[in-house]
Amino acid sequence: MPVKLSDELVKVARKEAAAADRSITAQIEHWAKLGRSVEAALRHEDALALKGSGGVLNVAFGNATTRQAVYQLLGDIAGAMDRSALARTLTRGRTVYESDPSGAVARIAPEGTRTRGRFENRTFVPVAMKRRRARG
Repeated sequence: MPVKLSDELVKVARKEAAAADRSITAQIEHWAKLGRSVEAALRHEDALALKGSGGVLNVAFGNATTRQAVYQLLGDIAGAMDRSALARTLTRGRTVYESDPSGAVARIAPEGTRTRGRFENRTFVPVAMKRRRARG
């Protein structure tokens, strides 16, 4: 699925990718995974404050206690040795979306139910499953 990126983002990604010995695509995917982890861990209003501050925690969180809690959370995310355990922790009790091998999107409900589908106008639409004929 093609995605349009700003020239500035591609320029910064190219520089970071070279420093981290990644492809540009891998760098952008890395940032997306970090962003998803942070967004899942923060309250919505805290994520908006962080984004609005350009990532400057002192600007986003004037309250020292909140700022320290966010520093700790970001440190936990960055320092997690077992990324799969971190992912399970951050997604516990939430609906999660991931790519499906068929090219569709898989919606995973908190209880583990998986539904294939796609997004239309920012709304998840389940895809009808084809039934197999009974052999007989």
